[in-house]
Amino acid sequence: MLQFTARGRPSPRMACMLPDPPRMITMTLARAPFRRALLAAALLAPALLAQQPVVVRSIGAGAAPHVAGGGDGSYALAACAALDARAWHGQPVPGGGTLSPIAFANPAVMGTGGRVAFFALVDGAPRNQGIFVADAAGLHPIAMGCGGGGGSGAPGACGDPSPIGGTFSGMFGGTFFCPSINASGDVLFYSEVLGGSSSRGLFLHVGGTGLNVKVAVIGDASPLGGTFSRIGPGSLNDAGEVVFLARTGAGAAVNIHRWKAGVLSTVAAVGDAAPGGGTFSQLGTETVGFVDGTDIPVGPVPAINASGQVAFRAIVGAEHRLIVSTAGVHQLYLTGGDPTPAGGTYNGFEGPNLNDYGEVAFFSDIKLSPGVFNSGLFVGLPGAWRKAVEFFDPLPGGGICFGLAITRNPMTPLDDAGNFLFWTNAQLPGGAEEERLVVSRADGVLEPVAGKGDPTPLGGALGGFQAFVSMRDGSVATSASTPGAPGILSAHFEEERALTWVDAGHALAGSAGKPRLRGEGDLAAGTAGALRLTSAKPGAPVWLLAGFSEALVGFKGGVLVPSVDLPAWLLASSPTGTLDLAWASWPAGLPPCTELVFQMWVIDAAGPKGAAASNGLVARTP
Repeated sequence: MLQFTARGRPSPRMACMLPDPPRMITMTLARAPFRRALLAAALLAPALLAQQPVVVRSIGAGAAPHVAGGGDGSYALAACAALDARAWHGQPVPGGGTLSPIAFANPAVMGTGGRVAFFALVDGAPRNQGIFVADAAGLHPIAMGCGGGGGSGAPGACGDPSPIGGTFSGMFGGTFFCPSINASGDVLFYSEVLGGSSSRGLFLHVGGTGLNVKVAVIGDASPLGGTFSRIGPGSLNDAGEVVFLARTGAGAAVNIHRWKAGVLSTVAAVGDAAPGGGTFSQLGTETVGFVDGTDIPVGPVPAINASGQVAFRAIVGAEHRLIVSTAGVHQLYLTGGDPTPAGGTYNGFEGPNLNDYGEVAFFSDIKLSPGVFNSGLFVGLPGAWRKAVEFFDPLPGGGICFGLAITRNPMTPLDDAGNFLFWTNAQLPGGAEEERLVVSRADGVLEPVAGKGDPTPLGGALGGFQAFVSMRDGSVATSASTPGAPGILSAHFEEERALTWVDAGHALAGSAGKPRLRGEGDLAAGTAGALRLTSAKPGAPVWLLAGFSEALVGFKGGVLVPSVDLPAWLLASSPTGTLDLAWASWPAGLPPCTELVFQMWVIDAAGPKGAAASNGLVARTP
């Protein structure tokens, strides 16, 4: 049995329906045969069983990260994680040749259903480069190019047909030009074109049709007037919208534009009014030149989430600012000189990552005192920031943080559960160094994901990692060299079940709010933890639903969790619309690697839409 205690007093109309404080919810953990039940039936059949009371505690991470696992220097994949090879050196490519992913240099972005998208070279075929998606079914070319690489000045004529005429020719590898993939399997990529109406630009592979369409190319009409003289890389969201960098006219500034269903608009332009005062001085500060004499504005690339919010780094005068734009309204998230949760002040930002709740993750230098500096990674929202990690922090598996990568888009290291994946180089006692992938959970705990020397399903072990990382739905794209694997120099992997807490669907908003559910702690026997509900209507009654993962039922784009395995109980929210449920000790009895799902429904009997549901939240036992 598991018993929760809720913080806050019940509303007067609900007091007669609740036990005396402290209010407790007890769940039996015996697995019942699966059956699909109507929500109403589930809500009408709660069970309240006696057990020792538990202590309520608030969720919030301090400046110092907590470290999961032992500190004896041992490091291994999470017990429940499964490392599956998605694409590897020497893999046959449909149409001829073999794959040369150089995975430690070319990032893969994680999609849904175990898919990864990436750029790779092809050995032994005229079509010698391409954009690929790989999943459990195999390797799928999205667009194939030919000749020298992008910017080489040596295009080939045997690539796939381009939607602007001609054929795809040179393509671009490395972290600046990583493709982006969404939940529908659409893939955004950058390529040169031989014999078309333009020489290069951004294209979208539409997963539903298999067609490649133009997003924006050099020479297109700009929303600012004139035509694009330079097109940079971009990011893609689940609604099929794209944000990207571009210059309009010769020598002009780099601005941020949006593409939606074939229509271009401007998100932010140099000279526009900036939130916090002043005007935007610079939006793109990174440009790469090529041997053919051309150049491309490459960063920082903005991020875009499923609701169309856009996050970007702007410079106003000499001041760095982090901004999130919602429906054309810019909100100032942070300004250089603001205090950090690790002490000191922010001293310059890199491009922010963005999740579907409007949270951002970013790299920043830190000014600790005059002449004393550090750097770190941070996550959150205005008024609710946490440090993920900074240089010299202790790491899971032992050692200290001795290397970090900055944040870049379109990589997706920040998920909707608030987990943030990062690469680090750990310095071990004695001075040896070891590359690792680590997650900073929403509760501030650092959780190991993968490390150098971990075995791979291809043989050999993980070696040098790609430092710009992505994850989605609890799966991590792990890209690395593979020393010891027979004939395989590098590979892209999908690592499943690598995280403790995973978001499983969006909230269903209503007059009772747009509630969000977060988790803290591990579901290991004897450990404490908590659930926190936020953004609910103050004072409205709340139902908690829970079940095993196979009981999930889709409902209006969110997740409905029928109470068929673990019973539901009726609660009352706090006056502020935030409700904490905590357990002092998770009970024994669940097998390792069990998945439990939680969801909360908030009821507003007087509202036009009388209920709202939180996101589903999956918790995995170690």
